[in-house]
Amino acid sequence: PEPTPGARSGTCPHGSSMRVSWLLTALLLFTAGSVWLMTTTQLTALHDVEESPSMLSGADQDSSSPLASSDEPPRVHVCLCSDDPDFRPAVVAIRSVVAASSQQERLVFHFITEPELAVRFFKVARVQLAGIRIEVHWDEDFQQVIQSKIGFRASAGRKVLASAFNFAPFYLPQFLSKTSQTFNDDTRRLLYMDADTLILGDVAELYDMEMGEKPCAAVPYCHQRLNHYINFDVVRELGHAEIDPESCIANRGLVLIDVQNWNQLKITESIEYWLDSYRTATRDLWVSGMSQPPWLLAMNGNYVQLGHEWNCNSLGRSSMDKTEAAELRKLGFTDELLGLLRVESVGGGLAPYVVTCSSDAKLLHYNGAMKPWLLDSDTIQVPVCTMPTALRDYNYNWMKELPLSSNNLTFVACAELWSLYLSDELLYSQNAANEEDRVAKEKREDARRWANKIKQDSEQRAKAREARKKEKEERKKKLAGGYMVGQNVAAAHDISVRGKVVVRKNCKGVVQGPSLNHPTERLNVLFKERSDKKIRSINVLPFEVKSP
Repeated sequence: PEPTPGARSGTCPHGSSMRVSWLLTALLLFTAGSVWLMTTTQLTALHDVEESPSMLSGADQDSSSPLASSDEPPRVHVCLCSDDPDFRPAVVAIRSVVAASSQQERLVFHFITEPELAVRFFKVARVQLAGIRIEVHWDEDFQQVIQSKIGFRASAGRKVLASAFNFAPFYLPQFLSKTSQTFNDDTRRLLYMDADTLILGDVAELYDMEMGEKPCAAVPYCHQRLNHYINFDVVRELGHAEIDPESCIANRGLVLIDVQNWNQLKITESIEYWLDSYRTATRDLWVSGMSQPPWLLAMNGNYVQLGHEWNCNSLGRSSMDKTEAAELRKLGFTDELLGLLRVESVGGGLAPYVVTCSSDAKLLHYNGAMKPWLLDSDTIQVPVCTMPTALRDYNYNWMKELPLSSNNLTFVACAELWSLYLSDELLYSQNAANEEDRVAKEKREDARRWANKIKQDSEQRAKAREARKKEKEERKKKLAGGYMVGQNVAAAHDISVRGKVVVRKNCKGVVQGPSLNHPTERLNVLFKERSDKKIRSINVLPFEVKSP
């Protein structure tokens, strides 16, 4: 059956028809070389996944297929790794690749996951990704090997980042060489993409690019430097003075791997070295991440730099730091304009994130905790994006045009761009008992808490502002004798309580407010020092104090 992606609740009919058209166009472009997913009978036969490694394939491996011909351009191997039982991000990412491709017949997708999710994902793919060549891989023993190399520290952030599948991209050749029916010794390249990405460009142009002797290609991100994540005191203690703390980072949301160069340079082994150093170090070797820092250290700048359009990132981040906020303000974003985007200043930075690279982007990366599929429906403050040129033909639920000095920019909610590729069917996978297992539930709840943290932080800031405002208003109220809350005073003479002097003349104090029992006649004052050594405020008549 032809899949028909539907509109999310609240989207207009025009947007719905556009969403239907993208996949219909993709399917029509498939020729006799297109490959259909397995029949129900074949799938049932493979339902027992006790043996490892194993693989489910949606590919008809008949050697007569045009894809097997040496006259045809090589297959484009696109890899995703995930242990998330919510399949929506992976399905959306794959759909977006197909929609943007001019050579769909070259595409082969590899989905690497854990055994209990493999069959369930395959069943979902038969409906949601019909007509697309997909191989689903799992290897429980190898998964445990990877997990054993990972050490988690609280400074890394979310626990979900310690998943073996966050590190599986560094082991792609090992995974595929065991089980794939399309990957072999002649396969030159593998294109990895995070499941939280949206592809708006043709991946074939990346796959066919010249890489020389570099092990991989990625997009540099110079708004952040290596020392933003990495403790170089520890790096130097380990004897690695050759790594530049000020070098740009590269985001791992999209990585093109040259299999031969990667293996010859032992990049995976180098990543494992840094993982072991992190796990055994007495101090944090890096913070705010798990898989990104060891990859950056292992690469040490030795990669082909892709154009920035191939990794427009931070679409899931809850805030911008001071440096990023300063760069945004240089573009003319005043507090007034930011207010129109529901963005506010927080400690010198901004919350939530404002994405300006999305207009001409070929990849949108929802890195960060505010994933579109995790946000509560009533979350108002969400990351905002300049409207992508490739997606201008849609009507959006929320849209705001800003009159900047250089040119006008139209913003939409980043989450809504992602939802254009989402169908109505529930893609969240549940186990046979129709209940989430404990681990999956904990992961999902943890992710959801992080995703909605900005909402909670915003509410707390609003309460704090209201409290300060109330306190300020209270301070303005004049008390007995014309004094005000917070005013500095001094004792006009010795002040006695029950016949004993407790405050000496000229002792300084601060007006706390009115006396509770006699608010119109007396003041409550906290003096700096009392003769009886007690730390208590006392109620005085106005003439008993004076301005210091």
